Amino acid sequence: MSIYQNFKNSFVKRIPIIQQRLTQLQLEISARRYMKTLLAKKDLPKLSAEEIKEAKSYFKSRGYNLKNTYWHRYYKGINGEFHKNYVPYDIFNPRINPMLNQRRQWPALLDKNLTYHLFREFNQPKRIVQNINGFYYINDEIVDLQEAINACGSIESKLIIKPTIDTGRGKMVNTFSVINSKTTYKDYSIEKLFRLYGKDFVVQEFLEQSDVLKSLNPSSLNTLRIVSYLNNEGVHILSSVLRVGKLGSSTDNFSTGGLFCGILHDGTLKGKGYNPKGEVVTEASTGVSLAGCKIPNYAKVQEMVKSMHHVVPYFKIIAWDIGINKDDFPYLIEYNTHKLGIDLQIADGPLLGGFTDEILALALKKS
Repeated sequence: MSIYQNFKNSFVKRIPIIQQRLTQLQLEISARRYMKTLLAKKDLPKLSAEEIKEAKSYFKSRGYNLKNTYWHRYYKGINGEFHKNYVPYDIFNPRINPMLNQRRQWPALLDKNLTYHLFREFNQPKRIVQNINGFYYINDEIVDLQEAINACGSIESKLIIKPTIDTGRGKMVNTFSVINSKTTYKDYSIEKLFRLYGKDFVVQEFLEQSDVLKSLNPSSLNTLRIVSYLNNEGVHILSSVLRVGKLGSSTDNFSTGGLFCGILHDGTLKGKGYNPKGEVVTEASTGVSLAGCKIPNYAKVQEMVKSMHHVVPYFKIIAWDIGINKDDFPYLIEYNTHKLGIDLQIADGPLLGGFTDEILALALKKS
């Protein structure tokens, strides 16, 4: 074999490694830029020299170079609690997530239209119309535009429409009703609303939620964000928070003005919630106190999450959004493996909990 051929073969083999490193570098830079911008907007106290040393030593002893303590400062600055094992975005996104979750599975398996097939054995909001790559579907059968319009027009209750690909942060998630062939969304016709979304979206019946969660904010579906981890021993719950929307908002996202509050093992809220301004809140915008509020059927929620995780073992860490219906049964709203939203550490402590060492070691081993 010629010297040229040897060099070519060696170079080709290294291309995936080079691509991986470049992707990691890009994610690290993006994460740090995001946090530096966030810190610049807030007047948060700096960590002590001892806290900085403790955090860096912790990660160094586990094979990681903690290049900054931006996230430790941000989380402590809001909740007043320092933990050396807070997981920063610039370690989680480029190092942990790609190593534990198969990146090649993300584009297909995260299409929210597919969840009705993947998780068919579990409760989900009733689908009215799906648009998949420009084709309209009702009950898994292709229909024309007019049939899709008629299906939505025949529903008297509130509906919700949302994209099914490249979603996040509540973007383009809207609730509406149909009155005299017009939607309550900007008085659009159903066809005009469909055109706004283009393709790859779903229209669902709005889930009538539990009285307990409705009392915290009736305008949004308030959901549980539960992070689970799959290993050889089974599925483990790493973190659990309740997300509550801002009064009048149709989404419960933290980024759109909502709040989140940690959940104890028995389903009781921790009592202190946090909003995007970095403020500690003890009650929802409706005036209902968070302290003493208990998630209905929480044991069933955990059981459901553990059962669902076995369906998609390609992903070892998953963030699940779970709603509770008016009869207190859990419903899958969506699941996330790419954008997990790890800022829930503010409300529930270090993301990886008692499995931090195991997961950090696993990410290094696979990389």
